[in-house]
Amino acid sequence: MSNGRDLFCLPAGPADLCFDKNEFMKKTFSVDEFLYENRNAGSLEIIRDDLGIYLKVLRSAMIELINQDYADFVDLSANLIGLDQQIGGIVSPLEKLKEEILVVKQALEGTMGGISECLEQKKDLRKYKKSLQSLAKAQGALVKLDSLLKPSEGKEQEINPVLLERAALESIQLQFNIKFCNEFLNQEQMQLSKELKNSLLEQIKDYFLKTLEKKDVDGLERCLRIYCTLDECRTAEDVFKQEIVAPYMAKVISESSLQNSVQGLTGIYNQILDFISMNMKNLLALTKKNGKVKGYDFVTNSFWTEVERRMETNMSSIFAPGNPDSFYQKYKCTLEFLERIELIIEDPAEVTAFKAHAQYKSFQVRWNLPVYFQIRFQEIGSNMEKACSKGLDAHKFTAQQISASQFNLLQFSIALTCISNCWQEGIYLPQLFHRFLKLTLQVLSRATTWIDTAMTYEAPADLQEPFYRIKLLATLYSDITNFSRKVPQIVNLIAEKAPPILELTTTTLDEIFFDNRSLLTTKLNRLQTLIVQELLQSSTPAIRQVSDIPRLYRKTNREVPSKCCQYVEQMLLPSRTFEERFASMVGDDRLKEFLANVYGGLTETYLQAIEEVLTSVQKTEESLRRLKNLRAQTTGTVSTTSNNSSSNSAGTTMTDDDKIRLQLQVDVVHFVQEIERIGLARGEIDKLDQLVQLVEEATKIRIGTNYAGV
Repeated sequence: MSNGRDLFCLPAGPADLCFDKNEFMKKTFSVDEFLYENRNAGSLEIIRDDLGIYLKVLRSAMIELINQDYADFVDLSANLIGLDQQIGGIVSPLEKLKEEILVVKQALEGTMGGISECLEQKKDLRKYKKSLQSLAKAQGALVKLDSLLKPSEGKEQEINPVLLERAALESIQLQFNIKFCNEFLNQEQMQLSKELKNSLLEQIKDYFLKTLEKKDVDGLERCLRIYCTLDECRTAEDVFKQEIVAPYMAKVISESSLQNSVQGLTGIYNQILDFISMNMKNLLALTKKNGKVKGYDFVTNSFWTEVERRMETNMSSIFAPGNPDSFYQKYKCTLEFLERIELIIEDPAEVTAFKAHAQYKSFQVRWNLPVYFQIRFQEIGSNMEKACSKGLDAHKFTAQQISASQFNLLQFSIALTCISNCWQEGIYLPQLFHRFLKLTLQVLSRATTWIDTAMTYEAPADLQEPFYRIKLLATLYSDITNFSRKVPQIVNLIAEKAPPILELTTTTLDEIFFDNRSLLTTKLNRLQTLIVQELLQSSTPAIRQVSDIPRLYRKTNREVPSKCCQYVEQMLLPSRTFEERFASMVGDDRLKEFLANVYGGLTETYLQAIEEVLTSVQKTEESLRRLKNLRAQTTGTVSTTSNNSSSNSAGTTMTDDDKIRLQLQVDVVHFVQEIERIGLARGEIDKLDQLVQLVEEATKIRIGTNYAGV
């Protein structure tokens, strides 16, 4: 026969079938899906015909397969004859065997159930026996413990530490046995057990207090070990708190003690800490990390819990944040007090446990730091807001002396003071670092916002100060520059004040203040633009007088120009005045930038004005020349003379137009000299070379560094 793989290989059909024959071999074959997928292959009639063709192919392949394996088919049918009778012959023995197995299984299950019951009974018997043994031991322990704790008749009870240790061991045995025979003890025995334990704890308590009073270190160590043996460490801590700590703190922690204390809260804290040195020295020496006894924390569970409770109830006035200065002093004093307690504890793990204690957290919450910050915020923020809300006193401002080394405007001085107040001793608390950092950024932002208001401030109409606007802008520029220089100092101050746990670096803080510094730089650039605009507005009107130069020389017989016109001085006066009055405020480098921008704007306007005049002069010359030629043609003669505006044959007299061009060149030379005087090169001023070239071409005279060659 063919192998199994061939059984699943369908015979190939015609190539033009409208479907894929392998789709019939899919386990998820569905007629509906087959028709849906082949809906576009052809009509239903075509699909039917193709299916019929492929059916014939399959029948032919089946017949061929049968013919190939016909002998196997025959043998298979022959081998199956009588198979039903053989199967029927083995059914009865198999069913009988099954019944026998079930019987054995039931017998085994019954036997196992009986064994389990016996084992449970044995377990209960053992438990009962152990309980009876524990009961006997418990009764014996009760008798022995009773004899150890009760004094003999006629003798005064004396505390014997040896007997206490034996009694502690018996008490442990008693409690251990009671757990296993609790159901057999009657009410009287249970009550006696509790009374004996209480009596034992009472005697240990007396011995504990006695050793504390006599400062008996060995006895104290023995007593602490007894408590530890009984697993009553918390009981020892409670005894110390109630009998030793509470009476002392009741006298020290109260409102009357606070008012009568010469040193105030500091004095109270000193008295509280004195208690540790006077009454807890031996306890701490024995129970510290390197001590002989483990499992105790008298500082937290005895000392601190009582101190904190009494401070909250008997001295609650210290938590009031109404007076921020007083609150600050008390809080700082309290932090020092807590730090001193941590130094006494020493062990880092115990310090962590101390800080994690519920009453420590409660004590910290009682100090209402958000309210304290809100009060400080009101103080600092209101001062800044008042300063920014206050308008500029124009009359007072015009009379003040402008300084380049300090703030001239109150707002910047107040802003720097407010920022300094945020971080100064007496106001700043490390626990509020993030809040004071945010307030610092808010103050900087408010000062930056106020600059926009100051830049748009207009002087009153009655103010007789033509240079007031430029003076205001220059003052703002100077103060903003000085204020920007303070920002790195502020960053360094904050870095010093930041809590070490935050691990803040100067670089990180620089990134935080980046936006503020960028805004201040933007304001400086804006002010520079405004100042340049103001200077241009003051200087540009004088350039209009360039158009009046032709009237000065046409038919006036004026001398050859040798000095600049007055308009040039008027044009340069605002820049000179700004240089004289505000050079120290803006700095030499910045001053050159200011004046370079001003002269750049003036040069552009000046160039346009001179171009217009030269064009007008040229047109006038051409008109006169055409008129002269026209007249010559009319009379038929050529004139060799001219009026006052023409030159003689020797060329010793300049024409009026030449004088106009020369005057323009003299003015430009003076303008260039002024630019070079402040240290600016011609190439640094836009279109200045073009201006110089224009007048040089008009006069055919080369301008050097100085005017001597003109």
